[in-house]
Amino acid sequence: MNDDTPAALPCFCLLCAPTEWGGPVHEERDRRVMRSVTDFGWHVMGVFGDDAPGDWGYSIGLWHSLRSPEISVFGLPQETAMRVVNAAGAAVRDGAPLALGERRDDVLNGYEVVVHPVHPSWYHAFFGAGIDFYQTPPLPIAQLFWPDRAGRFPWDDDADEQCRTLQPLLWLPKEESRGPWAQVTP
Repeated sequence: MNDDTPAALPCFCLLCAPTEWGGPVHEERDRRVMRSVTDFGWHVMGVFGDDAPGDWGYSIGLWHSLRSPEISVFGLPQETAMRVVNAAGAAVRDGAPLALGERRDDVLNGYEVVVHPVHPSWYHAFFGAGIDFYQTPPLPIAQLFWPDRAGRFPWDDDADEQCRTLQPLLWLPKEESRGPWAQVTP
C-alpha cells in the first residue's frame, strides 16, 4: 500500500536527517532555524529585497512540524511580512490549515489574502534557507497574496500598480514569468 498523504511522507530536514554539509557560513543560521522549529514549530525568515522589487518573508518548519505547506508573502515590509507568516503559521497550528485557492481573513488584520502554490522553479531564487533546512526539495510552499486598498488582487484587471509589481505570481513557472521578480537570482 502506497500512502502519499502529507502525514505519511518522510521529512529529510536537518532535524530528521542531520548532515554535516553547508559549511561554517550557514552553521549559525541553521542552528537558529532548528532551534526555532524545535521550540515553536517553525521559523520565520525575513528577507530585505535589496536587488528585488520588495521584501518578503517565509516560514521554515511548518512541513516538518505540521505537514503544512511552508508559507510566503511578498511585497510587504520585511517585519510586516514576518508577522503575516507567523499569524498564518499560528492559524495552521490552531487547526485552520491552508487550502490552495482559498481566501482567508485571519492573517492580515482582517484583510483577505488568497493562497496559491509556489512553483518549484522559484525555490532557489527566494527560499534558500528553507531548501538548506529540508535538504531535498521540492517541498510544498504556498504564497499568500494581499489586496490593494480596493480589495483587488494582482491578477484583477483594475488592481493598482503597486499591488501588481510588489507580488510575483509564483504559481507560474519561472520561465513563463515576466517582470522584475523574474530577474531576481539566488
